[in-house]
Amino acid sequence: MYKPYLFLANKLRKTIRLFITSIIALFIITSPAYALKEDITKPVHINADSVLFNKAKGLAVYEGNVIIVQGTLNISASKIEITAVNNEISKLTANGSPVSFQQKMDDGKLAKGKANRVIYQVKAKRIIFDGDASISQHNDTFSSNHIEYSTRTGELKAGKKKASSKGRVKAVFYPTNKVK
Repeated sequence: MYKPYLFLANKLRKTIRLFITSIIALFIITSPAYALKEDITKPVHINADSVLFNKAKGLAVYEGNVIIVQGTLNISASKIEITAVNNEISKLTANGSPVSFQQKMDDGKLAKGKANRVIYQVKAKRIIFDGDASISQHNDTFSSNHIEYSTRTGELKAGKKKASSKGRVKAVFYPTNKVK
């Protein structure tokens, strides 16, 4: 009776690990410090008020104070929806006010990020941060209403999603090289 759900749960765990790895990669491009290497080997813990699995629709929905923890990485959202048509996970969408994530880096500093919605497109290997999105580590910050990051190419795009969108890209980086 539970075998189909166990299969889907295992696939969800793998996709969430990939999502977490992608967020870690995003932190890496914003700073020379790296996420704790041992985090990716830690188990993924998911807590929520409720979960709905619908194998026929290829859908898993975690709702209510959703918290995902893997090592020092912590992701929180009000809802995380995972689309897995024909048992192949294609998209993970996290919504919140905001969705937030943080992780300790190898240098001991804390990297943080937030957005109203985070979408991970598995096949395209793209993470989209929409609505008041920001990424920071120590004093360095990067913010925009819309940020897209390709884990395949390492390319980051930020700014207007549509011509009618408002908002500007803001970045503050502090130099790490000291003049002698």
